[in-house]
Amino acid sequence: MSILKSLASLVFKADWVPHQICAASLLIMMGIGAADVILGNLIGFRPAGTVDISQALFVAAVFLALPHVVRQRAHIRVDIALHFLPARVTRILGCVADAISILVYLALAWAMWDLFASSWRMNEQSLSTVTFPIYPLKLAAFLALVLTALISLVQLLSRSPWEMPVPPEEPASAESETTGGA
Repeated sequence: MSILKSLASLVFKADWVPHQICAASLLIMMGIGAADVILGNLIGFRPAGTVDISQALFVAAVFLALPHVVRQRAHIRVDIALHFLPARVTRILGCVADAISILVYLALAWAMWDLFASSWRMNEQSLSTVTFPIYPLKLAAFLALVLTALISLVQLLSRSPWEMPVPPEEPASAESETTGGA
């Protein structure tokens, strides 16, 4: 197995952890929001810290979803003119976009590391009545950005701008399987 395939396998498996934490963050955020609205409307009691906790979970969800989105290539693309270009030019532009993405993710990771380090040194806490440390969120965002940059690097290295892509084989339809192709 080549080094690139080993790296791709490792990086793509590592994507599972932040994706699951993102899902849990969203679920908790929905529960907190629902409890806040229901309790506030029924008995006039609003649990303390719901806004701050929801904001922190939202930030975590955004950054932790990024590796999965990039791995699936589900991010927003403006491709209104790509179908007018030759296939080779489209592939070269894809490689350029991947390279720029890597640089952006690494720049964001660099900035997030500085934010994390500063938050860690001062033991930054939330300012609500329910205090919690902020630095773990910044560390999670940093790690997610590094993982996203690695995923983009693997995608760039596995994409050749010069070779024609092999079209995927069309799967056999369910009808042809059940009728024996007739």
